[in-house]
Amino acid sequence: MEAQKLLDLDELAQMLRRSPETIKKDLRRNPDAVPPRLMLPHTRLLRWRAVDVDAWLGQYVQPAMPRGRLQ
Repeated sequence: MEAQKLLDLDELAQMLRRSPETIKKDLRRNPDAVPPRLMLPHTRLLRWRAVDVDAWLGQYVQPAMPRGRLQ
């Protein structure tokens, strides 16, 4: 099994350009506003798999409109 890159709270915050405090608040108040986190048994560590973060971000990317075709 290949090792997967795990992101900690600071790395995720930097990637999303949000503060760690905002991400912690969103985890409690609005979990859909952050990527799904990795749940490690018997720990409170906040970790995210990089592949999950990329997939989560990818669902919000809108395809570019062809040039010259404004609607």
